[in-house]
Amino acid sequence: MRHFTAVLLIFFAVNMGLNAQLNNYKYIVVPIKFQGFKNDNQFRTSTLVKYLFANEGFTTVYGNAMPDELRNNPCLGLQAELINESGLLATKTQISLIDCNGALIMMSQEGKSKVKEYEQAYREAISESFGSFRGLNYSYTPPEDTKSDAPITVSFKNDVKTLEENTSSAVETAKEKVMPEATVISDNVASKKQKDVLYAQPIENGYQLVDASPKVVYVLKKTSAPDVYLVNTEGKNGIIYKNEGKWFIEMDDKNGKAKELNIKF
Repeated sequence: MRHFTAVLLIFFAVNMGLNAQLNNYKYIVVPIKFQGFKNDNQFRTSTLVKYLFANEGFTTVYGNAMPDELRNNPCLGLQAELINESGLLATKTQISLIDCNGALIMMSQEGKSKVKEYEQAYREAISESFGSFRGLNYSYTPPEDTKSDAPITVSFKNDVKTLEENTSSAVETAKEKVMPEATVISDNVASKKQKDVLYAQPIENGYQLVDASPKVVYVLKKTSAPDVYLVNTEGKNGIIYKNEGKWFIEMDDKNGKAKELNIKF
């Protein structure tokens, strides 16, 4: 019993130490192409790693889309690296976080998959590797000399401008001018939002999303991760996922931006 208690205390001490260390960094930088892969975002590796960190409260950005704050001060962020030790019989991965000086800050456990299909195999292996970063209760804490009274918010909003924010601003501006115009604009916004709703209809191994027409807009394929679906549209591959109660789509292209979707299940 004493041995078990000692191990438990060591576990919590290590966990708290890692948490405190990661809290010193504001960003996680995800390369659009990990070392050892031939193509950008091959097998959705970059998209998945970015999503997993964002889902744990980290502010994640692609290496080719860093904010000015991070460009001016690279030490605000940690570089995510995917270590690929896959062989013929199994796909094996680990995720490491490297600081601006090239020092290793954290290395994940090894994730493994024996699935033969590459995309699914990397998805399973990476998800298992990421288990080391779950439950750390990350919250960015700036150094004492850079703290301000403004609250620090770590969220996914750096990647997303929601439709609601844009339409709400337009409606409020119209109300300040003339009330009858505001009514017309409000009705148009409501009508547009209604058109933008996508309804999820169950199909084999996933869902199809249809609009009010009804027209099939996207076909979603289930993955092993909860609330994460693969999608293919107009010849481009992408991922649809849920973050902080909202649904987003992110396509496999150089744009690298997420778009919010209004999905009704």
